[in-house]
Amino acid sequence: MSLNTPKQTRLIVTLLVVIAGILMTMAVPLIVDSTLNPIITNQVARIEKFDAQGTPEGKTNAAVIRIVPWSIGLLFPMWAVFSFIAGLALLVLALPFYQGEAWTRGAVLFCLAFPSAGGAFMLIPWLNFMGTGAGFPPALSIMAIGLIPYFTVILAEKSDWLTKLANAAVFLMIGVSAAENFSNGHASFRIYFGHPQRPLFAPGINVLWLSFIALWITCFMMLIAIYHLGQRKQSGVYLAIIAGLATAGASLATHFIRATTLDYLYGTLIGLSVVVMLLVPQIRQRVLAPPEPHAAQPQAVLQPKPA
Repeated sequence: MSLNTPKQTRLIVTLLVVIAGILMTMAVPLIVDSTLNPIITNQVARIEKFDAQGTPEGKTNAAVIRIVPWSIGLLFPMWAVFSFIAGLALLVLALPFYQGEAWTRGAVLFCLAFPSAGGAFMLIPWLNFMGTGAGFPPALSIMAIGLIPYFTVILAEKSDWLTKLANAAVFLMIGVSAAENFSNGHASFRIYFGHPQRPLFAPGINVLWLSFIALWITCFMMLIAIYHLGQRKQSGVYLAIIAGLATAGASLATHFIRATTLDYLYGTLIGLSVVVMLLVPQIRQRVLAPPEPHAAQPQAVLQPKPA
């Protein structure tokens, strides 16, 4: 948060960041822990149902999700720990952030991206295995803990509406790409290792090592790009463009070789949207531009007393 931002605005945004830090440290791990057994119970039931069919299709369906209770049992806690550590970091960063030290903007946005992206990843297994009848998805609460202060930090600084729009769009799509990449990477991972023909590779399966490794790497490249762009560094532009191109390449290859879902096509389009936006000079310049100084309060002019 820049010193150009009014002190009262900095105070409000800092309080919101502190609240997010407390929730990321205390609430997110508890929310994640409460979702594990319900999701895994339904996953195990789904596997048993497929096994009971006794058909080749049922065996294939069971095989490709058999690893999911184990991967969810690892990856959900991993994102919870990411949020836990990032929440502690926000509490440490709160004072210099409030004091207007410019470097803290990128660090705060980076920390807030973890519950945002992690919650988005956790949402899909909940919807797939719990369904809409299971009530409000806890992952949405995790996402909100990160997203509300994330966009508040982005939009709070004084700037014209086009600059706010450019920043909101770029930071939104980079975050969406990070979440989509991790989710698609997990889908590739479970099919790659769970396919019934393993350890041999069935036709079209080989591309999944490209997608799950590339998409997991580019997920974290996008998160790091948020940190650099938050500091208004050109390195963030190049890192996001490289990650977007790698995302599009790996996702598009997977879509064409294994055209079983549109998820990889969506991932391709999201990755390319990041590249296209940052290649437009007007958008890039607005994302990297420093905030406008706020108008100082006019001071009363002392008039000399009449003699």
